[in-house]
Amino acid sequence: MLQRLQIDNIALIIRQELQLQPGLTVITGETGAGKSMILDALNLVLGERADSGLLRQGSEQATVQSTFYLASDHPLHQWLQEREMPAEEELFLRRVITSGGRSRAFVNEVAVPLNVLKQAGDLLVDIHGQHDHQSLLDSHSHLAILDAYAGCTSLATSVREAWQHWQDAQNALETLRKKAADAESRRTFLAYQVEELEKVAVQPGELQELENQRGRQAHADRLAQTVDHALEALHHGRSSAITLVHQAAGELEGVANLDAALQTLAAALRSLHYELDDVAERLVHYRSGLESDPLLLEQMDERIAQIRLLARKHRRQADELPILLEEWRNELNLLDDFDSLEVKLQRELKNARRVYDEQATELSKARQVAALGLQKEVEEQLRELYMANTRFAVSLTPLTGEPRASGMEGVALLVSANPGEPLKPMRQVASGGELSRIMLALRSVLADAAPIATLIFDEVDAGVGGRVADAIGAKLARIAQQGKQVIAITHLPQVAARGAHHWRVEKQVNGQQTQVTISVLNQEERVEELARMLAGETITRPAREQAEELLRMAR
Repeated sequence: MLQRLQIDNIALIIRQELQLQPGLTVITGETGAGKSMILDALNLVLGERADSGLLRQGSEQATVQSTFYLASDHPLHQWLQEREMPAEEELFLRRVITSGGRSRAFVNEVAVPLNVLKQAGDLLVDIHGQHDHQSLLDSHSHLAILDAYAGCTSLATSVREAWQHWQDAQNALETLRKKAADAESRRTFLAYQVEELEKVAVQPGELQELENQRGRQAHADRLAQTVDHALEALHHGRSSAITLVHQAAGELEGVANLDAALQTLAAALRSLHYELDDVAERLVHYRSGLESDPLLLEQMDERIAQIRLLARKHRRQADELPILLEEWRNELNLLDDFDSLEVKLQRELKNARRVYDEQATELSKARQVAALGLQKEVEEQLRELYMANTRFAVSLTPLTGEPRASGMEGVALLVSANPGEPLKPMRQVASGGELSRIMLALRSVLADAAPIATLIFDEVDAGVGGRVADAIGAKLARIAQQGKQVIAITHLPQVAARGAHHWRVEKQVNGQQTQVTISVLNQEERVEELARMLAGETITRPAREQAEELLRMAR
C-alpha cells in the first residue's frame, strides 16, 4: 500500500508531501488544474521513462519519493532478497531527474538501473489511465486477462518456458544436421590440421625456453671466456678472492678472544667466504654446460622456425597452439560421433515437446473452466453498471500447426451491447463509455487475483453520467472494501462522493509564478467541492444541498 508520496519540482508542483490512507481516495479539480501531474510524478517513481518537460521551469533537479507498506506475504520481499537489498515492512523508492537530462533511481536507498525500479513498481501499483481501456481492443491482452482470472499466470509462464526449450532443442537438432552435411570436408580438414599439430607437438612455454637456450648457445665461446676470467679471480691462485677472504677471516678469528668486537667482523668475513665459495661452485657448473655445438644451434633454429610458422599459419600465439590442438581434437570427436549425438538431440526434442504438450493441456483446461466463470462474473458486474442487456463472452479458439508460446488456443473477449445482436469483438461494437465500464467490471473481478494492493483509476468514468456515474463510484468503493487501496481521478460528483478521502488539486497564480497545490478536504470543504462540480462556477444553495445528499447516500 502506498503510504507517502513526496513531489519536488515536477511541472507546476513546487513541493507536495501527500500522506495516503487505505480505502478509496478521490482526486478532483477543474479541468487543467494539474491532476495528471500527480500521475506523472507517480509514474516517475515507479520506473517509467522521464520526460525532461516534467522538470519545473528554472529548477536544476526534480525528485519524487514514495513509501510503501509491504504485507508479510508480498512477492517483493523475495524480489528484494534475491537482489541482496534490505527487505523490511516499508519500501522506499526514489527517482531524481536533472536539467541535464540525467536520471537516477533508488530502491531502499540502493542505486539501481531504471529497469530494476520498474520491476518493483510493476509489483506495487496498477495504473489505469484514461486510454487504458483501449487495451481491451487488443486481442493480445485477452490471454493475460483470462490467465490472471484463472490464477494460472505462473502456469502460462511455464508453458512459455517449455515452448522455448522445445524451440532450443529443435534449433540444436537443425544446426547439427546442417553441420553433418559439411561434416566430411570438415573432418578431412581437421584430421590434417590435428596430424600436423600433433607431429610438431608444441609445449606451453617451449618457444620462450628455446629462444633462451639459443641465446646461450649462440654466444657460448664468449660466455665461457668470461666465466673463466671470473673463476680465475674468484677461486684459482693464491691471490683469488676466496683465498684472501679465507685468510682474513682466519687472522681475525685468531685474535677475536682479545676483543669481542672482532668476533662479529670475523663471522661476517667467514659468511662471505662461504657465499663466494657457493658462487664459484655455481659458476663451475654453468661453465661445464657451455660447449659450442653448431649442430645443436642449427636444430634449435629449425625448431624455433617450425613453431613460429605454425603460429603464423593459425594466427595464434605459440603457447595457444596446444589449446587449439585440443579444441580440434574435440570437434573431430564430435564429427565422428554425429549419429549418436543426433539420436540424443532427437530424444531431447521429443521430451521437450512432451513437457510442452502436458503443460499446455493443463493450461487449456484451466482456461476453459475460467472462461465460463469470468463470463458470468463480468456480466454480473455489468448489470450493476447499468449494462444489463450487454452480453459478455470469452471465446477460446484452438490453434493449429506448430506449438505456440502462449499455449494451444487463442482468446477473444466478445460483446453484444444490445438484445438480439450477435457477440462480436469489442472493437466492432463498444463505445468509449462502454469500454470504460467493461474495463472497470473486469478490474472488479480481477481485484482479488492480483497481489498488487494499490489501484489507480484516471477518469475511468469518462463519457458517462447520472446513475451510471453513481454505479461506477459504488464499484470503486467496493473494490477498496475488498482490501485494495484505490485512488480515482474524477470529474463526476457521484464518484467523488464515494471517496473515504478527498483531495482537491488547484492551480494558483502568484505574480509571475504559477503552481499547483494539493489539499486534503474536510467535510465542509467536500460539500463545497461537490457543489462546484454540480453547479459550475457559481455555487448555489440547491447545489450544496445536493452535494450533502450525495455524501449522505454514499455513507
